[in-house]
Amino acid sequence: MNPTSDLHHKTVLDPTTFRAAMADLPAAVSIVTTTAENGTPHGATVSAVSSLSMTPPLALVCLDASSETLGAMAVGRGFLVHITADGQQDVAFAFAKKGPAKFEQIDWRLSDSGQPRLSGSAMVMDCIVEDLLPGGDHTIVVGRIVDIDHDDSLTPIVYHRRQMLASPAA
Repeated sequence: MNPTSDLHHKTVLDPTTFRAAMADLPAAVSIVTTTAENGTPHGATVSAVSSLSMTPPLALVCLDASSETLGAMAVGRGFLVHITADGQQDVAFAFAKKGPAKFEQIDWRLSDSGQPRLSGSAMVMDCIVEDLLPGGDHTIVVGRIVDIDHDDSLTPIVYHRRQMLASPAA
C-alpha cells in the first residue's frame, strides 16, 4: 500500500487542534491597509505575510475571504503592508477587530501612493495587487512591492502563543 494514499483516508483535522498548533508558530504581526474606490480606508491585522520572489519583488498576504479589507482590493490597486514595531500592540489589536472605527484613534496619513500609512511601523511595503488566489477560507493576495521604508532601529513584534511580543534581539 502507498503511504501517501493513507493520508487521504485520515479524518479531517480538528480546527481547535489546528488553531492551537498555529498559535505556537511565531509569525510577524503585520497590518495591511488599503483605500476603497470611494476613498474609505480599510485595514486588517494579519500574521500570514511572506516574501515570494526577488525578481520581480513579490510578497504574499493572506486575508480572510470575508475581510472588508480584502473587499476593497482588486488587481492593479495599491495596498501597504506594515510590519509592526514593539509598542504598536494596541494598534495591531485594534486592526484585528471588525468595523470602521479602526482608524479613529490611530496616527495615520495617506502615503504618496494614496494608501493609509500608519505611523511607527518597523517597515512599510508599498504594493500593487498582482493576483488574488483562493486559499480555503482565505484569499492569497500576491503583491508586487514597489517601495520599502525600513527603520531597523525599531524592533518588530511577533505573534506567539496568542501574545504579541517584541521579537528576540540578535
